Amino acid sequence: MKPQYQHEVLTSFMLWFDNHLLTKGEAYSNKTGTLYYFDDSRLPSNYKVYASPYKQWVTDSSVTGSTDPTIPTGFMGSGRNDGVIFDFENGRIIDTSNTFGESGTITGTFAVKDFNVYVSDETEEDLILESKFILNSRYNDSETGIKPYDKVVPAIFVNTEGVQNVPYAFGGEDETRTSVKAVVLAENNYQLDGVLSIFSDATKSFVTPVPFSGHPSTEYGDLKTDFTGNGFYYTGLIEAYSTLNPYYIEDVIVSKLSEREKPQQLGEVKVGFIDFDLRQARFPRL
Repeated sequence: MKPQYQHEVLTSFMLWFDNHLLTKGEAYSNKTGTLYYFDDSRLPSNYKVYASPYKQWVTDSSVTGSTDPTIPTGFMGSGRNDGVIFDFENGRIIDTSNTFGESGTITGTFAVKDFNVYVSDETEEDLILESKFILNSRYNDSETGIKPYDKVVPAIFVNTEGVQNVPYAFGGEDETRTSVKAVVLAENNYQLDGVLSIFSDATKSFVTPVPFSGHPSTEYGDLKTDFTGNGFYYTGLIEAYSTLNPYYIEDVIVSKLSEREKPQQLGEVKVGFIDFDLRQARFPRL
């Protein structure tokens, strides 16, 4: 099946959401540390994985702050040309060519997001009640790598909750209204209030459509070849699609889950919600 409207609106929104949080909140920190060998049964047996104690790593070179994020291009003198895959999504590298020999650990510097950002197909009730997460504090280094497929908090889980086409103009033009929900799981109230404040101020903003094929990441979580020379710049990416009809954020509503309502198994994790109302005038039946 070729990509449909909901695929592209979610892809575009996620790219905007990640950039907006990193830029407005400077929600990242640079780390220098060790990557630890990890056996990943989902990969070919000759691939060696070295995982950091954190995920996710920042990929967007257009993000700047008081200290710019360090986006890795190599580890211990070796990079993509040596058969090394950078899995930014899971905070690790994948050695496909035995580049590092029998080395047990790899060292390097990388920027870590304050919040992991995930696309979710679960309802907010399932996310909160099941709470199958690992707490991965950005301030306490551990001496092991993070398993690649675990959901790690602090995190934000984003999902489209509904799409509705409403008649807009003669000739078959509709206004497509998309409801997007973000569930925020934070370590403390300072983090939670910061995220809710950043996105409550994003009402009346525009999100540039990025075609499904324009997403910068590969299936391994690395950057596509087109982006590995000059890095991935979100601002440059959306400039290429600036003539497309943007999505308009009509409204943003933020709220918190009270301590009384919060399930006991969540412990000290703080929970908040962000509801986005996206609008776009389009011709869905053409």
